[in-house]
Amino acid sequence: MKFRTLLFLRMTALMMVILLTSLSSILAQDNTFSLEDAVSYSLNHQNAIQSAQLKIKEADQKILETRAMGLPHVNASFGDSYFLKKSVVLLPESFGMGNPNFEREVSFAQNHNISGTVTASTLLFNWTYLQGLKAAKVFKTYAEEDYQTVRRNAEDDVTNAYLPALLIQESEKTIQKNIKNLSTLRNETQALFDAGFVEELDVERIELSLANLQVQLDNLVRTKTMALEALKLVMGFPLADTLALSSSTDEVLESIPEPLLAEKLNFLSHPSYRAILASERLNQVNIKAQESAYYPSVNGFVNFDMQWQGDKLKDLFYTPSSVAGFTINIPIFAGFGTKAKVQQAKLKLEMLQNGKLDMERGISFQVRSARITYENAQKNLAQREKNLLLAEKIYNTTKVKYKEGVGSSLELNQAEMSLYQSQQNIIDGKFELLKTKIQLKQALGK
Repeated sequence: MKFRTLLFLRMTALMMVILLTSLSSILAQDNTFSLEDAVSYSLNHQNAIQSAQLKIKEADQKILETRAMGLPHVNASFGDSYFLKKSVVLLPESFGMGNPNFEREVSFAQNHNISGTVTASTLLFNWTYLQGLKAAKVFKTYAEEDYQTVRRNAEDDVTNAYLPALLIQESEKTIQKNIKNLSTLRNETQALFDAGFVEELDVERIELSLANLQVQLDNLVRTKTMALEALKLVMGFPLADTLALSSSTDEVLESIPEPLLAEKLNFLSHPSYRAILASERLNQVNIKAQESAYYPSVNGFVNFDMQWQGDKLKDLFYTPSSVAGFTINIPIFAGFGTKAKVQQAKLKLEMLQNGKLDMERGISFQVRSARITYENAQKNLAQREKNLLLAEKIYNTTKVKYKEGVGSSLELNQAEMSLYQSQQNIIDGKFELLKTKIQLKQALGK
């Protein structure tokens, strides 16, 4: 019995360990992001994007509000007026026809005056209303393009924050690999020193190189922590949670096809440019809306009035009435105020169009500049790859000569430093190529 109980407890403990390990693995996996995952996460968690979505909903409500101005409006009122003291009319004496008991003071008012009114009115024609409805719809288009602009900015911000962290991570891996290789060489050199084939100075030089690499690695770890914190911030990711990167420089480079970068510039690919076009249409509608003050407007109405009068509630007299009609409002002179408003709207449109031209020039310049820097980055990386092959060849040859006793540790140390620098140059070159490639993609609005 004791054996079964002990076995059951052990199995339970084993299952708990497996469960916790699996849970930790799942949590760790959830916090590991590729560049695409990081961008997708930010689109669902950035407050700026949520606010832009709310602006679209606000625009929908604005359309409903403006449309309601042209729909029939129905109002009803009900009330009772009770005279605490009735008003009196003094009749002429001739009305008494000589009667000595004739009362000249007479009141025609009733104690109770109950009224109920139902009024229905609607716009029959109003040019300002029509332009306002059009403006509300254009404003929604502007809000939608503004949302796309915010999304694009969020994608760019996350990408620009992801790349430095990725560069540091790959530099960290390279240094860790070099530390491992150099540790192996240190052990081999130590064995040669113990056998009396090399000097102690050779071992100390390798020890110094290892120490320098470790310092670089420690600095990179701290810098990486800061870079990840910056990435969390732009992603809208909890700062207290851990975050890891799963993409590599080569993967991100391959994710952007070359034909995409060779396409011609299309301004409409930029949400910010489409937003300024929507703003231009909004200003054009605003001009017409201001000009509509010159046009007449027509309103129709129907009124149904109910009256109950009497000194007592049980003896009320009902007198209904109703009326229908329309009114025409014709503007004649507004002291040149309407003309000034129209001119202001036209000036705003002209300023906006100047801004649109500046945006076109700015985008064109960004594309041309990005193409040049991208081509330079391609050439620089190609040359650095050749330099790395040469550095590796020199290092391997020097290491063989050193082990065979025909080379010095100083030569090995110099070849080692050249190799490390070439490796870092490759990482920097790939990062520069990736950065310029993304900049060109962003400049094209892709």
